Amino acid sequence: MTEPTPGAHVPPSAPVPPRVPFASSASDPNRPGSRAWVEQRYGRTAHFSDRIFPGIIDALLGSAAAFVPLVLGIICLIAGSPDTYDCAFGYSTCEVPGSGSGALIGLGILLLFLTILVSLAFIAWNRVWRVTRTGQSIGKKLTGLKVIDAESGANPKLGPAALRELVHQFAGIISWIWMLIDDDDRTLADIVGKTHVIQVDKS
Repeated sequence: MTEPTPGAHVPPSAPVPPRVPFASSASDPNRPGSRAWVEQRYGRTAHFSDRIFPGIIDALLGSAAAFVPLVLGIICLIAGSPDTYDCAFGYSTCEVPGSGSGALIGLGILLLFLTILVSLAFIAWNRVWRVTRTGQSIGKKLTGLKVIDAESGANPKLGPAALRELVHQFAGIISWIWMLIDDDDRTLADIVGKTHVIQVDKS
């Protein structure tokens, strides 16, 4: 190796770029809303595996909220159905005159329709309204995750939160699979809603 000539100008070595906490090599830290951008400012983003359990919790809670009207509706439909007996040499059934209740059948249908409304209302409250107020559905609250605006770090506003949930409901598994190939670890719902999910304390 050639030694530098005494008195000669030695060019300074290239500056070493500072280490970016949590940043992914595939995510651009200079692009607002990217995974690296978020992790520099707001904390570590949630991975695919981190988001499975809270998603299951929210889904089970939504099903539980609709369970009571569903069961009552089925009971009413069964109770209101007319009694039958075999007729025409056992090849068909006939209704017993005067049996059954049209009112109970109508109530059962109403309760089944109410099941859908209750489920949608719970989703709107838990996964949209709560997210705009605290950034957390019940499932995310229990598991220490939070939804934030990808650029500002604030709780998502109502419009983006609602749009995010619509994509989540209609795209379903496709939205989740997208997270596995996205450099920024976002689902399709996150991309459309311009959100990220980060890890926070459970308290």
